[in-house]
Amino acid sequence: MSNKIILESLIKNAKQGKVGKISVKVNDQIKIGDKILQVESVKGNTIIKSKMNGTVTSILVTEGIQIKIGQELIEIEKAE
Repeated sequence: MSNKIILESLIKNAKQGKVGKISVKVNDQIKIGDKILQVESVKGNTIIKSKMNGTVTSILVTEGIQIKIGQELIEIEKAE
């Protein structure tokens, strides 16, 4: 089953930011708490971490683009 990680919130209630370093690649195995990517905003940087175990199947953003709260970031095939 595929699940999406979305941008739920940013530091200090920022509404948007820029994708910084993406720390995963397609087919990477990730665990709960693993760093996925960093989002930079005028109020500071936010580290997005995995909330599930599984395999990265798709990366839906690229470094340097602007993103908003609620935007989908990656898809993960959740481990059973």
